[in-house]
Amino acid sequence: MPSADTAERRASALDFTRLPNLRPPAPAAATDPSRPVALRSIAVLGDLSDASEVALQRAAALAGAHDASLRLVAWAGRGDVSAGLLRARLSRIGRRVARQHQRPILLAETPLRRVGDAREALRHADLVVVPKALHAGLASFWRPGVASRLASVLPVPLLVVNEPCGLAYQQVLAAVDLQAEPERLVRWALALAGDREVALLHVLRQWRPSKLRGGHDGLRTLELDLRRRVTQLEQVVDAQGPQAERLRMMLALGDDVAAELLARRPGAGSQLIVIGRSTEAPWLDALLGSVTRSVLRASPYDVLVVPVGSALMPATPGQA
Repeated sequence: MPSADTAERRASALDFTRLPNLRPPAPAAATDPSRPVALRSIAVLGDLSDASEVALQRAAALAGAHDASLRLVAWAGRGDVSAGLLRARLSRIGRRVARQHQRPILLAETPLRRVGDAREALRHADLVVVPKALHAGLASFWRPGVASRLASVLPVPLLVVNEPCGLAYQQVLAAVDLQAEPERLVRWALALAGDREVALLHVLRQWRPSKLRGGHDGLRTLELDLRRRVTQLEQVVDAQGPQAERLRMMLALGDDVAAELLARRPGAGSQLIVIGRSTEAPWLDALLGSVTRSVLRASPYDVLVVPVGSALMPATPGQA
């Protein structure tokens, strides 16, 4: 029997190469396989900061790749900024980015001042893009940032732009919760990855290397659990049809999903981290929400927050 120390080293991080799939192939998706999600409209929330132009650059690149419409909405979280000055600044940014990317950009008329207003104004977009440094005025000293608060309430995916770079992502890392619409999360990761590979990371929260000291029984239980999780991950991958070739599976043991994500930095270039936020179970939302807040606060890279349902909660009437 291997020693506990050997077992700990083996179980700290597991990167799986898929074996040949012996199951029948999943039925082909009805949508264009080159576009995993229907990204028709993108809304960008911007203020007077230079970071707003960086976010608009990223959104314009995505709009060009998906042939989506692009709308720029002013954020007036600081009460001392006049609407006229804010609109003039964003108008100049919008014209400059529109010329560069050859994409029309619509500037919204009314600036938004509260997160609740932003939720209602942006809920019909397919994707919302914001800079991480979006200003919240004096409230930012005792409340979470605007991006973090938007991530907790928006019913659509939110891309928080942090890198001053509009180039394609060199690495895309998605944290997969097998109980919370993993296929939806993976589709969004593929959509924003361009032609890059997407790494799917699943963290076994209840397992820690220290628990393997139980000897042979503990190792056997871990092996069975790992096999079950790998099978579930393979089903998620196979559901992506032709895009499955771009997916790579990883398993890790530990209690801190955010730490596992932040520890996997690219060797060079930019990275996109994709995480889910539960929309149905309050206790699960609190659990995933802590991951979202931790990653948004500490990550130097762009973060995509995708609202997902939970398989642990019964579907409401009329819900697909």
